[in-house]
Amino acid sequence: MLKSLLFVFIGGGLGSCLRFAFSIWLNSDSIKWIPTLTVNVLGCLILGSVLALNDKSQLSESSFLLLAVGFCGGLTTFSTFSAELYFLLKQTAYLQAALYFMASTLLGITAIMISYQWIKSIA
Repeated sequence: MLKSLLFVFIGGGLGSCLRFAFSIWLNSDSIKWIPTLTVNVLGCLILGSVLALNDKSQLSESSFLLLAVGFCGGLTTFSTFSAELYFLLKQTAYLQAALYFMASTLLGITAIMISYQWIKSIA
């Protein structure tokens, strides 16, 4: 278990550092969301590749933890959301996919709005 946590920790640190580097490198005063969009798409490309390699049994458990859970998780959680949504669609669980998409989007935005307004009102 400790070895698994170490691989996730290392991958997560590398992914987080890359996310920060992209936010500096692609920073724009006019379009603030470009770095986030970039890491989200990049994370989805990487996670899709890692999942395909894992399905073909071409990755060790340590490599999967380092790359999929750690690196992609540190780079972006959107990649995990997208992968889960993809697999629901692949299983033709269209209603579950639609509910997951709508719930994640609407609840996420609602949670941001509520917490933002709440903290702004007490701080």
